[in-house]
Order: sequence, then structure tokens, then C-alpha cells
Amino acid sequence: MRSMLAILLVFAPLAVAETGSIRGLVVSMNGEPLPGVNVLIQGTVRGTTTSASGEFSLSGISVGTYTIVFSLVGYQREQRSANVKEGQARELRVVLTSAPIQTEPVVVTASKREQSLQDSPVSMAVMDATEIARRNSVTIDDALRYIPGVNLTESQVNIRGSSGYSRGAGSRVLMLVDGIPFITGDTGELNFETIPVGQVERVEVVKGASSALYGSSALGGVINVITKPIPAEPATTLRTYGGFYSAPSFSQWVWGGGTRFLDGQALTHSRTIGSVGLMLYGSRMADDGFRQNDFRRRYNGYVKVRTPLSDFDLFTSTFNILHQKRTSFLYWKDLTHPLTPPDVQQGDRVESTRFFLSSQYNHIAGEDAIYTVRGMWFRTKFTDTIGPSSEGSRSDVIRGEALGTFLFDGGHILTAGVEGNLDRVDADVWGTHSGGGVAMYMQAEYAVAPWFKVTVGARYDHQDLDSLDANAQLNPKLGIVYNPMPGTAVRASFGRGFRSPTVAEAFISTSAGGFPIIPNPNLKPERSTSYEVGMNQILGEAAVCDVALFQSDFSDLIEAGFTPNFNGQFANVTRAQIRGVEGSATLGFFDRSSVLSLGYTYVHPKDVTKNDILKYRPRHMLYAGSVSRISDFTLAVDFRYLSRVERIDDEFVTPPLNIIKDGEYRVDIYVVDLRFGYDFAPVDLPLTATLNINNLFQYNYVELIGNIAPPRSIILTLQTSL
Repeated sequence: MRSMLAILLVFAPLAVAETGSIRGLVVSMNGEPLPGVNVLIQGTVRGTTTSASGEFSLSGISVGTYTIVFSLVGYQREQRSANVKEGQARELRVVLTSAPIQTEPVVVTASKREQSLQDSPVSMAVMDATEIARRNSVTIDDALRYIPGVNLTESQVNIRGSSGYSRGAGSRVLMLVDGIPFITGDTGELNFETIPVGQVERVEVVKGASSALYGSSALGGVINVITKPIPAEPATTLRTYGGFYSAPSFSQWVWGGGTRFLDGQALTHSRTIGSVGLMLYGSRMADDGFRQNDFRRRYNGYVKVRTPLSDFDLFTSTFNILHQKRTSFLYWKDLTHPLTPPDVQQGDRVESTRFFLSSQYNHIAGEDAIYTVRGMWFRTKFTDTIGPSSEGSRSDVIRGEALGTFLFDGGHILTAGVEGNLDRVDADVWGTHSGGGVAMYMQAEYAVAPWFKVTVGARYDHQDLDSLDANAQLNPKLGIVYNPMPGTAVRASFGRGFRSPTVAEAFISTSAGGFPIIPNPNLKPERSTSYEVGMNQILGEAAVCDVALFQSDFSDLIEAGFTPNFNGQFANVTRAQIRGVEGSATLGFFDRSSVLSLGYTYVHPKDVTKNDILKYRPRHMLYAGSVSRISDFTLAVDFRYLSRVERIDDEFVTPPLNIIKDGEYRVDIYVVDLRFGYDFAPVDLPLTATLNINNLFQYNYVELIGNIAPPRSIILTLQTSL
């Protein structure tokens, strides 16, 4: 750790006395201010975003001539030259032209710094707030279902076949909130419901092993949820939705619940008081559930404070709390009663409270260096009546990170940092356990030529979980990006990854469905080696295509299974290899009024140990979406296809256990969603309305054995600015 701190100090540049500033206004072609525009000084680490009034300001800029890059989803990327003089402010007025797609979005997750998507040596996908809102995504995982290469089994994420499904166990995908790891301390799961959807600016998804920068749990990829900036002008937004589920497809499925409704409300207020920005958010969600014993009520509060300490120092802090009450539907009674749980599950309930407090401090040391210190405390507490008795758990996770990004002559960039985590769990089913770890990482990006970049990095992790053997691993990373011509980026990457066992996997001791689940304190970390080659091609201003070939080799995969005595247990039983190909395209038509998105992923998820297919992984995934604007109307259609899962936990559906009746029934998945929207702004009414018809044709399918997916739902959403 001392050596890493020394590196940060050695490369810290000296303050420059001769400085000026750059400020200005960004507007659309009709003169309307554009908020949220990314403003970057090319060749430096400096950047900002425009306020609600479209204004931006960058102070303390060394004298000289710079290229300023402006980018925003839905608009063409623009560049301006600015000559900064000592003690003067350079004024800019920039007009952005609308475009159906953003061909070169700015991302931060691949290299822990801002860069163009075409500069990333790994495959990435970006989903912005507009897409999330149009789909009326109640939680982030609802939106992830439409990203190529990503599928979900209930709420567990699978990126390119990296994960299957294990109820209540950890994920092989790491989720971040504003760059800070955000996973529960007990099960290691991604807790999507805690994140306030209304405060999400965009979601970035890195596909493939990312442990070289992010450590444990990034074995299969990274999901970074980036929250909205606080505007300079006061703003209040009210969003409400309401709808219902269609009746069951067959009369014998009716369980007497009548029409089942869902609704939600969210209120956001933001303002800047002096130099301090404040954002307040509160929401309520109610869902009767389309199945018996499957309702939920959720309440969420969120506060974000942004405090500039100087022109070079910024402190941001967020607090979020979620309280939820729900019943629990584990699996159906049988195929004749797929909306009714077995009698033993009737009345099962779960009540949980989760909150997190995070803070981040940024210091700009000239145009060539920026330092960041951030941390989070995440607490999870729940009680349930699932199983033979009432059970509960409380877990605390504390994480901290310090990193620096440094720019050198020739465009070379160094990112280095240290991380630490402390975990403590006190639960009825897992016992009382604690653990923690430290890590150091470094990544160097070399601009060998303007058209060829090489990225080399490594991360060393040491993790220790209670009575398990401590584990440590060095994870290297290598990536290249070749730009043979403008708009073309060829990439290749190699990386190692690992994931430490979670408390739930190692120490669980309970029963489910009438059979015991026993602990395994001898679990070892999962490990992987991943390879990828790909190409991203921009075709004019209205098309982007991407294709990738990938392979991951896994060892010591942790899978849920059964002992010879039919006790459930997690064990290191699997060596696996996943190969595949992925292609995606975004196309604009009809003078930028229509956008078509396509994505296809094929994976071959081989269980090398058993010479079989890995469980709960579809081989084929096809996504298609179309959005068209006609005057003030919006029409959108989404289509998802996932091939039938070939392998499941057979012990659940065959003798002697045969726990889930008719659980072997599963089919290919075909889902069509339809959306209509209207903006009332032309009639001077600050209101937008969206009608969502999800699962338009009421196709009946299962994502998880014994769990039928939602039927058609019809939802009306209204949003207004007060």
C-alpha cells in the first residue's frame, strides 16, 4: 500500500500559476438550452456537464490552446477550439444538431476514467435515462433485459453466459453505483430495488472479466449505475404510473385474485443554494402481483449533496434508504396451478430495510492529474417467514478507494489506486461472520501512435472471510485498440478474473422445500481467463455497428448442488468454457425520426467437468427495438427472444426429491412490448404521457423453473415539471 501511495505522489503535477477559464452555453438548433451535455477538454483529464440552463464553466485552466468536445445522447458530437489566456475567461456558444443516435458516447467504467466508447479495449453497452423512463422500468434490472448479451433469470444477471442461477447466492457480475461496488454483504447479490431509478443518468455495462480493475465479483462483467447531476436551477418533477395485469390465459389458472393492479409515484426536487447543490427524491411503489402470495410495497428516499470546496475540489455525498414489505412466491404448485404456490408457502413474508451512505472527493491538480477518494457504507436488514421458522439477517459492508489518473506527454495515461473493504454478517441461516480485504491496481494506456493504443494493467487482491482460507490473486489485463480509419475501432483484450465465496455460499444452514441445505467452509475462489476480439464501426451520423468474438475459461466454479445424501450444498465442482459471438447495430432512418436497434448473442456454455451444458444459460439471445417520433408522438416496439434453457437442476424435478411439480416444462421465450408516448409541451403543458403494453401477446414462459413470467400488463405513466 505504501508503494502505491508513493506512486500517486511521484506523479502528482505541480500547480500552475498562469491560468484562465472556459465557460459558455450549449443550446439546440432552436435555441433551447441543453442540460447534461458532457464537456471534455481533449488531451486532459478535465471535464464537466452543462447545468439545467445549458451553461458550463471550467476554471484554473493553464494558458494555451485546447480542443473542447461536446457530446449528448441524441445529438451529434461537436468540437470547438479555445485559446485560454491568463486571468481571462474564454466564452463559447455551442449549437448541437440532433441525431438519431450518439455515435461516440463518453463512458467511464472500462478504464475508471472518461473516454470515448471507441477508445475502450473491451465490449461495452450504454443505456441512458430516456430509455429507462420510456420502458417504465421500476427497477434497473427491468431495463437490463434489453441490452445485447445480457439476460436475467428473475433478478440474477447473466452476461454472455457467465452466470446461471442460484437463489440467494452471489453474482458473477459486479454492480457499481457511481463507481463504488454495490453488493450485499451476506449473499453478495445485486440489490437492484435499492437504487432509485428516477435518479439514474445512465447505465454502463462492461462485458467480460474486469477483475484487473474491479476485483472480486467482476468475473463476468460490470454494471455501473451513474446517478444524475444536480442542476443549477431549481427543478421539481412528479412522476406517477398506474396499471393492471391481464387475466390468466386459461380458466383453470384463475386463483380468485381478481384484477391485480400496480402503481407508483415519485417526486424529485433539486436546487442550488449558494454553491451547494441539493437533490431530494422520494418514491412509493405498490404491486398486487399476478400470482397468489406475490404482492409488494416499496418506499424509497434519496438525498444527494454536491459541495464545491474550490475551483479544484468537489465533495459529493448521497444517502438512500429503502423499506419493503412483500410476500414470497418460490415456485408453483404444478402446471395446472402455475399462479398458486404450494400450501406450505402460503403466508410467507419478507420485510427488509436497506440503506447506503456514500461520499466522493475529487481534486483536480492541473490539466494532467485528478485524484479521487470515495467510500460507501451499505447496510441490509431483513426478516422472513420462509422455512420452518422466522429468520433474519443483518449485514454491513464498508468500502473505500483512493485513485489517481495522470496524463503524460504523448497521450499516455496512468490510473492507479488502492481499495479496502470490511464486511460483517449476523444472520440466523448463516451465523455471525466477518471478513475483509485490500487491493492495489495500476493500469497504463500507451498511445503508440494516433491510431494505435495499448492498455496494460494488473490488480492484486487479498481477501479473508472468517474461517475460510485467505485467498490472494494477481489479475493481469492487456488490451489494444487499432483505428485504421476514422470511425473504425478494432479491439482485442485478455484478462484474468476471480470471485471469492460469499457468506451465504460458504456458511448457509437452513432448509428449503423440505430438504436441508448445509454449509461448505472449504469453498475456494472462482477463477477465469477471458479473451475477446471485436470491432466497432461508425457509419456516417446515423449508424453504429459492433461485433465481437469471446471466450472465457473458468475453474472452481461454485454451483448449487446435492450431496449423495441429497443435502443441498454449494461446492467447487465445475470447470467450464464459454465461447460465443455477439453483434449489435443501431440505425437511424427518416431524417433522424426513427431508430432501430438490433442485438444477437450466441454462447456455447460448456461444463467441461461433466461434458455437458452449463445450467440456466440460453444459447441464443436476440433483441430488437424500434423508436419513432412523429411530431409530438412517440411509438416504440421491443422484441426479445431467448432460446430454451437446455439444462436445469434435475434433482428438483425428478425422483426421489421431485420438489417442483412439472418443473421440467420450459419453452423458447418470445416477448413483444409496445409503447406510445405524447409530449404536451407544444400546448404549453409541461406533461408527458406514456402507455406501456408489456408482453403484448401474453406469451406464457418461465425464466426460472416453477416460476411463470408476468402476463400482459398495461401501464399509463405521467410526468410533469412543477
